[in-house]
Amino acid sequence: MLRGYLTFIGLGLLLHALVYYPLSAWIVTGRSPAAYLGGGLDAIGTGFSANSSLAAVPVTLRCLTERLGVSEASARLSACIGTNFNNDGITLYEAMSVLFVSQAIGTQTSFGGQVTLVLASLMASVGIAGVPASGLIVLPLVLRSAGMTDEVIALVLPLIQSVDWILARIRSAVNVMGDMQVAMLLDGRPRVGEAPLSDS
Repeated sequence: MLRGYLTFIGLGLLLHALVYYPLSAWIVTGRSPAAYLGGGLDAIGTGFSANSSLAAVPVTLRCLTERLGVSEASARLSACIGTNFNNDGITLYEAMSVLFVSQAIGTQTSFGGQVTLVLASLMASVGIAGVPASGLIVLPLVLRSAGMTDEVIALVLPLIQSVDWILARIRSAVNVMGDMQVAMLLDGRPRVGEAPLSDS
């Protein structure tokens, strides 16, 4: 079960980070996926290694303004404020974890239950503390909102915790990438006379 959980959650987060973010930034801003990932590599690596998107804010700001050519206003708005509200990594982690656990114990989640799950995941991730493993701390609340009993939560939480050390780092990196994407979308395409940054 743990191998499947780690694979399922890890692939979901990586798909979001390596496909959705770069492509949406490319379509809206004209900056290529290679420029997006290469320009933000230091910030992504800092978020991953520190296991905190909040700890990566200074590096994120530098990558956005110096390497990706984002205006300081957009960079500050996204990295400084967005880091408290734009936690895609945690939101996805919470929702995917509940769906995985539901299927593992053989329960079906109705459409209404899925809507409740999404709302609970969003509420759990907004304003969450920028400390390592904070997504795991609020996971029981989301599991409870999906109708799981305290017994089930007490059974699955220690299992999830045993592999959370790697997923927490991926979540933090995804949160950093989300802040970068929002800053780039706020800035839009380079102004007239400016060429999009090269991939180098």
